[in-house]
Amino acid sequence: MKKSPIISQRALTVNRNQSYKNASAASLDLERIKMRRMMDSLGVAMCAYEAETGRCDCLSDSVLTVTGYDKERLQDIRAWEKIVHPDDYAVFLALDMTMPGARADDLECRIYRADGELRWLNVCIAFPTDASGRQFINAIIRDITEAKLAAHGFSADVPRVAVHASAAFGDEGIDFQLAEQSPDGIIFHQDYRIQYANPAAKALFGAQELTEARIFGMIHPDGLDDALARLSQVYRDGRTSAPAEQRIVRMDGTFVDVEVISGPVPYKGGVAAISIVRDITERKQAESQRLETERLVRENGELYVRLQNSLDCFSSALFGMVKVSEMEERLVRVVREVLMTEDVCLLEVRSGRRSFLRGGNRIPGWLDELPKAWCAELPLCRVVDRPAGYLIRIGDIRRSAYVLCVGERPAALQLEQVRIWLETICRYVSVLYDNFLVIEDLTREVESASSQTAVPSKLLRLLFQLNEHERKRLAQELHDSALQEQIVWYRKAEQMLADPTLDPDFRGKLQAIAEGLLDVMYQIRMMCIDLRPPMLKEAGLASSLASLFELTQLRADYAIDYQLGDIGQTLCEDQMLGIYRVVQELLANASKHSQATRVKISLAASAGLIHLFYEDNGVGMDIEKAGSAFASMGVYGMKERVHSMSGQIVFCSAPDDGLSISIRIPAVC
Repeated sequence: MKKSPIISQRALTVNRNQSYKNASAASLDLERIKMRRMMDSLGVAMCAYEAETGRCDCLSDSVLTVTGYDKERLQDIRAWEKIVHPDDYAVFLALDMTMPGARADDLECRIYRADGELRWLNVCIAFPTDASGRQFINAIIRDITEAKLAAHGFSADVPRVAVHASAAFGDEGIDFQLAEQSPDGIIFHQDYRIQYANPAAKALFGAQELTEARIFGMIHPDGLDDALARLSQVYRDGRTSAPAEQRIVRMDGTFVDVEVISGPVPYKGGVAAISIVRDITERKQAESQRLETERLVRENGELYVRLQNSLDCFSSALFGMVKVSEMEERLVRVVREVLMTEDVCLLEVRSGRRSFLRGGNRIPGWLDELPKAWCAELPLCRVVDRPAGYLIRIGDIRRSAYVLCVGERPAALQLEQVRIWLETICRYVSVLYDNFLVIEDLTREVESASSQTAVPSKLLRLLFQLNEHERKRLAQELHDSALQEQIVWYRKAEQMLADPTLDPDFRGKLQAIAEGLLDVMYQIRMMCIDLRPPMLKEAGLASSLASLFELTQLRADYAIDYQLGDIGQTLCEDQMLGIYRVVQELLANASKHSQATRVKISLAASAGLIHLFYEDNGVGMDIEKAGSAFASMGVYGMKERVHSMSGQIVFCSAPDDGLSISIRIPAVC
């Protein structure tokens, strides 16, 4: 019979205790793992290493985010020796792990991230043991770099160079005297603390002494991050930084714009840096002035376009006018638009005694004095400054002086080009006044005679000959006076631009003025062409009309389709000019009233007659109800001109169906 083994009571007790101990240890390990997972899910940067082997026991993803390293790099605790700043690492080595429950709270240290950036950390360390008796080094990490930057400083344990700056420069072979004499600020610093600053740097910062000052406390907060990144590269990589602009904070709290360049210097077995700081306040001011000048030049360019368009529109509008009141109203309106003021009026001063309002809303209060005191002194077509406004004498007509008055001092008239424009348009109106008054007198006589009987074609022809003579004289006066004066000023500007010593900013402004003068010269030439078609007699009617169509096409928003056949007849100058004026008026009406996109004009001759046909696809009109509209459209003038050449004119139109005009003129003068 087999005997059963005899198990002592003590052996059973030991086995039971060991099983309980193992279960407790497993339970604690499980709880520890659960706690670590929970901390990791909350974003807590936590790591744990086995004290004896240095092997990583726990490493949260947040630690990787803070340091920039991967898990493989941090699997051994000794890897932190190259990550933590050497001066701070010694603090951790001095911690006593032998004390029961030993821990260290709120330790601060600096680390170098994987990308080389310097960061500040707050670290809480504990040295627990598990159930098996193994000791661990647990750490909870918090990044406090932003808080440090906000305070513009670092911890007090930053190392300091304890030698005199001149000795430091001398040890590294740098001429200290050169730094002392430099007009630019020179700063020698290590670990972000200033060890030496030359007199120029002290003056720039407004300080008696800068030694031991912290770099980041002297930089404007807006540029702090960029400055930190640049200096970190200098310290870490040993490379000279590119010149950079930033703002510094002087001791009196004011800001100064500077340009900084920093370079590495070997020092005491490590790396220090020299920064050269240059005040660029004047350069920034010059840049600001340059940008302001460019803005003014750009605005002047826009102003020239506006002035050119106003002259173009003004001259074009006058061709449809035959009354002085219409011209005066147009003049006041255009001047108001360009000067951007409503306080503009046109005065008639009769024999130097009284002023009468011819255009505008009111006479300015500062002109209440007798006109004789100021009218006689005004030069013709020149802008005259007054304390409260401006006066321009347009001309003397029928023993009365006509004066344009600007009742305030608008900013636009401070510009020379606007003054030139105003004087030019006033000179233009001055020449037109006599002609318009003569036309008004003749028109009244013609209307009076036409109300009783038909005006003979010979009389109409004489009136139109007088009108063309005045147009010719006006074109000649504009060409010989206003245009020549603009040419003289343009040549003077060209001579000044040829000076190589001319200031660049002034050269740009002068160039803009010269281009504006060219625009004014072009407008005057266009006025002369409109007033008197050049080479009509020499080049012939067909060639002159083709030039007119091409010129109108450049300014019109409709297409012109023309056919000019061989007239085969010798026309006299009056007939050629009359047909030219009729076509000119047809195109002007198309631009102002028709809203057409296409205009067709044909000219031909047959059986001793000249046939002129006009057609457009515009809005059209009701012919039976268009009597008053015809008068405002200049149709009356066309009919009279055709009648003066013993011709016939027929209108055909309907609302929204365009307009067609047929004209027949005998080819015999």
